[in-house]
Amino acid sequence: MDSKKNGSSSDTSCQQKETQAHVPEDSQHRRFARIRGRRRLAHPAIPSLKRSLTPPPPPEPPSLPKRGERVTCSLEEIMNKLKPFQLPGATSDPPLELDSLVGYGVDEADATALRKAEAERFLAVIQDPQTPITSTMHLVGKQYWNAAGTGGTAGEACYRRLSSMSQTISTALSLCLLDNECVNMHYCKSISSRERLQKYVERARVAEREESTEIEDDARRELLFDLVNYISAILARLISQTADGEFWLLNTLAALVARTAKIKFLLVDIVANAVVAANTGQEFLDRSASKGPFGDFSMKADFDEEECEEALRIINANQRDGLASEEQASVASFCVNQNKYRSGLNAAWRYVLGSLRLMNISGLPATTYEICLLVYDIGCEGFKTVLFQDRDLEYSASSSRDVLNTTQSALIILHQILTQLQESKESRPIEDRDQTIVEWAYYELEEPGIGTVKPSQLAQRNIPLDSMLDIVTVMVPLAFTSPMLLAEFTKFRTMMALTGGVKDVVRSFHEGQFSAYCRLYTREFDHEAQSREILRLSQAFERGTFSRRRLADKTAEENQDATEQESLEKELTRCSVKMDGWLIDERSVTVACHRYVSSVMLTALVLSAGGLTIGFTVGERIQGVDPFNLATYAWVLAAFVILICKAVLVESWSWSDFLQFQVRCKSVSELAATTGIDEQVIIAKLLHDDCGDGILVTRGPFNSVFRRQANSEDGFSINVKIKPITLILSGLAPLKVVTPRGHAIVCLDHRRGTFLAFVGREGIDNKAYLVCDDVDRHIRDWKASKPRRVWPGANQIEPCKLHLSKTKDFKWKRVQGLCNLKDGEVVFV
Repeated sequence: MDSKKNGSSSDTSCQQKETQAHVPEDSQHRRFARIRGRRRLAHPAIPSLKRSLTPPPPPEPPSLPKRGERVTCSLEEIMNKLKPFQLPGATSDPPLELDSLVGYGVDEADATALRKAEAERFLAVIQDPQTPITSTMHLVGKQYWNAAGTGGTAGEACYRRLSSMSQTISTALSLCLLDNECVNMHYCKSISSRERLQKYVERARVAEREESTEIEDDARRELLFDLVNYISAILARLISQTADGEFWLLNTLAALVARTAKIKFLLVDIVANAVVAANTGQEFLDRSASKGPFGDFSMKADFDEEECEEALRIINANQRDGLASEEQASVASFCVNQNKYRSGLNAAWRYVLGSLRLMNISGLPATTYEICLLVYDIGCEGFKTVLFQDRDLEYSASSSRDVLNTTQSALIILHQILTQLQESKESRPIEDRDQTIVEWAYYELEEPGIGTVKPSQLAQRNIPLDSMLDIVTVMVPLAFTSPMLLAEFTKFRTMMALTGGVKDVVRSFHEGQFSAYCRLYTREFDHEAQSREILRLSQAFERGTFSRRRLADKTAEENQDATEQESLEKELTRCSVKMDGWLIDERSVTVACHRYVSSVMLTALVLSAGGLTIGFTVGERIQGVDPFNLATYAWVLAAFVILICKAVLVESWSWSDFLQFQVRCKSVSELAATTGIDEQVIIAKLLHDDCGDGILVTRGPFNSVFRRQANSEDGFSINVKIKPITLILSGLAPLKVVTPRGHAIVCLDHRRGTFLAFVGREGIDNKAYLVCDDVDRHIRDWKASKPRRVWPGANQIEPCKLHLSKTKDFKWKRVQGLCNLKDGEVVFV
């Protein structure tokens, strides 16, 4: 029985196996698919297969903040930053803080109240950036302000009064620096300087004698307070509109609050406070040692990020090596950071106050001046630059995108103030009796990064300034737009961003597309400038001298209609796109030449095929003549055409380049002949690349303005004369300066990427300038030889050649303005 059962069971199992063996394959696939589709249990820490195989979406780049949005900042946050550093176990030492009022007998409660009032005033200024900043200088001192618009002796007295007020505020600023240097000497000798402290003490002694001659009254003191409030309010708005981030905003605003409160306190009795500060500084000089606990490293008053990082590195290294305790390291770090927060503010205060003083650098009377600013697109690639002429006819410029980003914030503040000033006055045309006038134009694209501002979009407006109140209302924010100030302020922002902690983020605002023009001038300056052969910035703006279309304009006409201007813009854009395809190496420029090579090859092919066709067609119809000789002549002619066409454009054209439909040009003339682009446009393109990351090395007779010059004959030849308009539109402004032998030309080099360029009353030591000395003699000799310089076969006079050379030891007395050079009369070699 068991055997039967076992046999039956074995038979059954065999049948099941046979049945499974005969199951169709598609049903097995469906079964396996159901098994694979079942949901399996997995450990929570193990991600699912689907999530692991799906790549995460790429992170979006962080968007930059937009300028003009409401600023969120509280009074409590600012006041917390103003708390003094708590010294462990200190009982007798004064609290560690910069811009302290303890040394002048002010207790902590009164000092806090003064700072709180300033913080509240700044919060009202920065919270709504769309609200214009107003001045309150009309409340007092009308006897000094209302006579400025009349000119003459009364107007000069007003400017001298303003200069005296600026000097008094500068004295208070210097006393603040003196007290802070004493704090550094006491708590952190490593960042102090005995020479700097001694200079501050001597300055305080001089200020004590000078300020004692001023008649102090409540009206003048109140007017000083109003001027300090106006300057500090604009500076606070500029801080909030330069960068975004709590680290930047709170620390710089707190430093400005403390500095402004102390300046106003010192102005109450500037003479007595100068005596106190000088005596305190002298005491520190008498007992100061020559070396601090961290070595003899000493920073400048306005140190940069490298010096700040070096100071902090030395502090940390000495603490790690056991040369300083943790307490000493924390105190030193606090001093370094507090000085860092004030470095950019010191430079801004000094420049603005200096611009209000009468320095007599230009040699003109106090009522004869012009301050002008231009922001425009120049060069073949259309890079933006800012050009500034100050009251003393000193020129500064910048084409750095970081500086221009800061410049836009300052220009918006100026535009708001001028718009409010125009609305507060009755609209009337400019009359002859108006002695001081401001002209300005500002335009910004609504969508930054799309397109550029055209010169026709700048609608110029003007305001007659009737009083000294109006003049100062314009002069102060206009001083904040100077590249000298904004370059230092940009470096200050960069230093704060690089020396902060991991969470201390400092972000600049989104770059906008804008253009601007502003001019503050007097009638007396207009009359005086007519006697000098110069081109004023206002004239250049009105003529369109700085317009990019002048590069493609061969007629050099100033008054052109909108259609001609648009066609020139399109032509310049077409040339720019074509030049972007060039392959530039160290010695040549390789250009695609498909059309020319194709036409030459097609001509040769037609000649060759025509010769063969004649040979086969004529056959033996002409007795005694082999028709294939004609084919040979056609082939020779085709080869001759190719050789001639290869030699027409360039001096040496290799067969490999020819067969690859490209040509290697080694001079400007070859490049112009090959591409059909105007020679001056090509020079502007090469000058644009020369100041960037270009690698082209140049040589030739007109090579003086290029930076990468070849030491031998192996280089790209600049064999075309450079016109003055090409220099100006490439970022080289020729300035006319006064020298002992007459006049000379000094170029203000603000080409693409230039952080700051400056030409003042005299040259900077060890700085190379492009100079053409004794211009008067060159032009005089050229005019005397005009009859001998008429080009044969053309009714045209050979232009005067002015040679520009780089030199470091050239000196001049003062700057007069832009040289008024005409393209047809002058070329640079």
